[in-house]
Amino acid sequence: MYSIIIVDDEKIIRNGIAKVLPWKEMGIERVFTAASGLEALDIMSRQPIDIMITDIQMAEMDGLALVEKINQTNPSMRIIVLTGYNNFEYVQKCCKMEVHDYLLKPVDEDELQQTVEKQLEAIKKRELQVRERKVLSRSEGTAEQMKIEHAMQNLLKGRQEPASLKWLLEEYHVEEDQRLQAAIIAPIIYDSESWSQHYELLNLSIKNACIEMFDFNRQGITFEDDTKNIVLVLFNGNEYEESVQQVEDLSTYLKEEYGIRQQILLGSEAEGFGQFHISYNDACMMKKEPAVEGKIHQSAKSQLRLKLFNDIFHEIKKTIGNNIGDYETAMRAMQAYCQAMDSYNLSQSLMKKCSYEMASSIYFSYLLQTNETGDNRLNELLNALLACRREDVGTVVTQFVMKLLNPGEEKVHEVVAKAKEYIKEHLEEPLSVTQLAEQFYVTPSYFSKLFKKNTGEGCNNYIVRKRMEKAQSLLTSTNMKTGKIADLCGYKDVNYFSLAFKKYTAQSPMEYRESKK
Repeated sequence: MYSIIIVDDEKIIRNGIAKVLPWKEMGIERVFTAASGLEALDIMSRQPIDIMITDIQMAEMDGLALVEKINQTNPSMRIIVLTGYNNFEYVQKCCKMEVHDYLLKPVDEDELQQTVEKQLEAIKKRELQVRERKVLSRSEGTAEQMKIEHAMQNLLKGRQEPASLKWLLEEYHVEEDQRLQAAIIAPIIYDSESWSQHYELLNLSIKNACIEMFDFNRQGITFEDDTKNIVLVLFNGNEYEESVQQVEDLSTYLKEEYGIRQQILLGSEAEGFGQFHISYNDACMMKKEPAVEGKIHQSAKSQLRLKLFNDIFHEIKKTIGNNIGDYETAMRAMQAYCQAMDSYNLSQSLMKKCSYEMASSIYFSYLLQTNETGDNRLNELLNALLACRREDVGTVVTQFVMKLLNPGEEKVHEVVAKAKEYIKEHLEEPLSVTQLAEQFYVTPSYFSKLFKKNTGEGCNNYIVRKRMEKAQSLLTSTNMKTGKIADLCGYKDVNYFSLAFKKYTAQSPMEYRESKK
């Protein structure tokens, strides 16, 4: 993620720019503002900045003086000059000072976003070139690779050199408590193979492949331990089995491209570099197991976790298969399945694979029990799963099962009737389409369409109408204070309740009460 600073002595302008663009969506994590060039330099002395947007005319230090200073101290920073002075002399000076873009006030929001995104692209291109050079030089055995080897071998022995660790964290853009996992690549060599005579070249080939796949993409660190084993430090995300998928891809790549047969020993997960030696020692312990080509050996804890999920998976699949005609039971089981995928933090690929297997099993059970003819639905599901994001996998497979097992119009009316009854009994509580959808084991978008189709009214509008009707009744039949009535109608903010009531009745609560006396 990148950072930007906006420098302008007009507060309304710098704050406006800071708030108007979708910075995080663009990849910019930190947005700083400064009222002068001197303040900007002070911030830059303490914070790394990638892009600067600066005005020209400012007190203390004008924009051009600031740009000149930046050119001397941080020539890689991308600079956008923003000014209300449409003067050719300024443009000439900006060009000579290697300003990367020049915009006139008042600047168009879309134009500003395009300009910033253009600078981000330039930064990413430069970083890519730097990484390519580093990967190439490291694969040729440079001093930088030796530095990494030295730092990692010390960590394997439980020793931490603060300077080396700090360098590693900055080099790979990771935090000190980054979740890590050790993977040892153990080649399997037969006497008849050419690799048996060229073990050094074999190791170098494995190392280069790992650097290309992991170090280049900042997904891990490749090095050799004291016994010349190639070791990977995998940077784990939040998804279980993510590292397994990564090393499976590596295993396939080594076999396809280099003809290298190997097994991979995957240690337990470690919290930070200080604990990495534990994961490495776990991996080393697996060397005692028989060599099996292409096998990913995992720690007992990881294997148990996968077994637990598999047990849940097969139990849910069996439950739904045995309850094809019971829509509510089937959808409760699907909800449990989606929760299990989240709880076990499955990787995206494993989620999609399991979801397709789940849906296929249910589909064939459905065809067997209903005597219907098969169609193209499974292919459509496969394409949807391949294209969707990790967070949407559960929704995609649930919708498939829901549409497959939906018992028809009569059941649809029953769901809406139950929803209306639930709303009536819980008007004083927070209510939302998402919450109601969960109550009846359907997706929010499906529930919303279902409700509107059967009532001719959106669910949110229906909730508001019922709350206003209750409020009207309480105002005319009781002496309760407005705050109490608001609370009983599900509004915790009295002012918001009053505004909503006036919009609905064209009168304030007090005016309405007086008019009905």
